[in-house]
Amino acid sequence: MRKTIVVVSATLLLSSTALAGVNDKAQSFTEAFSNGTPSGQIRLGYIVLTPDANEEKATYDLALGGQLKFETAPLAGVSLGAAFYTSHSLLQPDDEDFNDELSSSDQHYDLLAEAYLNYELQGVTFRAGRQLIDTPFADSDDIRMTPHTFEALVAGYEWKDFSVQAGYLSAWQGVDAGYHDNADFADMISGSDDTWMFGLGYSSDLLETTVWYYSVADVVNAFYGEIMVPLELADDLSLTFGAQVSIQSDETDLQTYAETGARVEGSLYGVMAELSFSGITAGVAYNYASIDEGELLFGGFGGGPFFTNIDTLVANEFAAGQDAESYILSITYDLSDVGIKGLCVGYTYGNYQGGAEPLDSAANAEVTEHDFYVEYTLSDAWSVDAVYVVSDDKEHSETTEWDYDRAQARVNFYF
Repeated sequence: MRKTIVVVSATLLLSSTALAGVNDKAQSFTEAFSNGTPSGQIRLGYIVLTPDANEEKATYDLALGGQLKFETAPLAGVSLGAAFYTSHSLLQPDDEDFNDELSSSDQHYDLLAEAYLNYELQGVTFRAGRQLIDTPFADSDDIRMTPHTFEALVAGYEWKDFSVQAGYLSAWQGVDAGYHDNADFADMISGSDDTWMFGLGYSSDLLETTVWYYSVADVVNAFYGEIMVPLELADDLSLTFGAQVSIQSDETDLQTYAETGARVEGSLYGVMAELSFSGITAGVAYNYASIDEGELLFGGFGGGPFFTNIDTLVANEFAAGQDAESYILSITYDLSDVGIKGLCVGYTYGNYQGGAEPLDSAANAEVTEHDFYVEYTLSDAWSVDAVYVVSDDKEHSETTEWDYDRAQARVNFYF
């Protein structure tokens, strides 16, 4: 799990579930379809990655893609949904210059990314099939052209301020699942048969807290807990505190996970704080991972929940073979207060230190990342987002894979 983005797409992008809206109830099978909701998205994306090394060429792509979805109206609490995802490279650069993150190694993909049966009655929900999922260690993470989706069975129940959710995941697709290999559904992890998850949540005006447990067969058992405390200090002044913990234990009978040659085990702790006033939000976050030689941490299927996860680097990136720590400083400005409604600009600085190799505790790593981003919601139908990343390897004097600039821009149209 290597690349993630937190702020750039979180406030702008609508998932296809949100696009579907709320359907009128149907009284017959015919009405279930005639009262159904079509929706979609068209997205134009551009990406360029420029390594600092002189012998390496920049890679780039311009792609056009999006989603087309239909969800039936509920009939006796049951509805059906399906969504087609696609992305095609418009530039068709040669292999040496091509960046495969927007349109796969084949320079295009077309797939039925969602196809599910949904049941909902008096707070109970059940969904089976290909679907969007958003939990701490399995999420849609819409960071490129289309989001991740999962082949899964998921059930949930909500009662007042409490919620419970459980699920079984067998496969997933998306850029983190490996578009460079095959833009289609693949095993959650190579060599693992299945993934189970269970979560409890509580949300009120005073605090929000969640507790989750994931079992990835033959890889890891992972516990995750998080608490967020929002404080309204004045009409235009708020302060939010957060804390998180993830405790992970190996699931390979004291052997190693074959793909990495290491055990997936250790613990991670984090704290964060954000202060918002007059359209400005300033934030700070810190993560610390306790890791022994021969071990590494599981980061999840998608963006991951850790507080210091930003555009490219994540808190568990260097949690390998030795303890790791990371921190970020961020500031965003919503220009709505000065008359430019929907426009937000921001900057995030991240510092990441730890181990580069799980089997070598002496392989040190330190990388910094600067993210400059802009988000502009022009209307309910149109939005634009862009990010520029500068990554710098502080551990090595020579140029490495962590020395590069990356730029990405997307134009989104929803219907």
